[in-house]
Amino acid sequence: MHVAPGKPPPVLAAGALAWRERGDGIQVLLVHRPRYDDWSIPKGKLDKGETFPAAAVREVAEETGCRVRLHRPLPASVYLLPDGRTKIVQYWTATVRAKVGPGPKNPKEIDETRWVGLDEAERLVTRQSDQVPLVALRRYLDAEELATVPIIIQRHGAALSRSKWRKGEKSRPLNKKGRKQAQALPPLLDAFDPASVVSSPWERCRATVEPLARIEGLKVRTKDALTEAGHAEHPSRTAAVIDRVLAQARPTVVCTHRPVLPTVIESVRAVAQHGAALELPRQDPFLAAGEALLLHTTAAGRVVAIERHLPNIG
Repeated sequence: MHVAPGKPPPVLAAGALAWRERGDGIQVLLVHRPRYDDWSIPKGKLDKGETFPAAAVREVAEETGCRVRLHRPLPASVYLLPDGRTKIVQYWTATVRAKVGPGPKNPKEIDETRWVGLDEAERLVTRQSDQVPLVALRRYLDAEELATVPIIIQRHGAALSRSKWRKGEKSRPLNKKGRKQAQALPPLLDAFDPASVVSSPWERCRATVEPLARIEGLKVRTKDALTEAGHAEHPSRTAAVIDRVLAQARPTVVCTHRPVLPTVIESVRAVAQHGAALELPRQDPFLAAGEALLLHTTAAGRVVAIERHLPNIG
């Protein structure tokens, strides 16, 4: 993030508004802060080297004892602190994966958690910065677009240049930066709880997603149609792979190469809402090496929100 000379860097924070279905409707998870005697959405500052999604999951776990999976993003909060610095808080909708603690880690910061209905939540929270995500969640609920799954289009990490590798494209490996990116991907992508990994079988793609697959306990399924050569020969087969992943609407990571991305993006554009489609990359190289394109997809395979993330390698 670029900061103007002489200006203090912004304070970066992340949080998540977890929701669940109950017989009488939707409930959301709020926390009580004794210092301010108010109810708020779980959130907190990023640790050094941490990405926004990883921070959101960690902060919710520390403040509520619940480990969550992130879904579609909510509007960010940007405001000035009393010392003149800007604070930026990124939010997501979320659902609970598991209970990992008895409750708040630090009772001096958070002394109570509570699941409440949307109407009660809007009455309880007092800060405008917390009202905005609640209003957005209600809007997604009313549009029947609250329940989404992430489909992650992952460009492989930085690779050794073609001029330095004489053994063929299939085996061209990641370089030092690419290996760091692959090791940094798991905490970023785990925040979205992927359930499957599909990849080009070429070495630089497999090496990018294998650390994630090991941590998640997933098998990397390979598709020749996701290779550069497979795409060049039969782009329709590449499109068919992406179309099938989108239609199945399961939390999936798809790892492929830069020359394949135009076909991937066109398949996504065909099923994306207009506003989401505007967020798609429009020109080569489409994604940076190691960058992830997050597609938040409804059960019907409609892409309703898009975001992009790079692994943080310092």
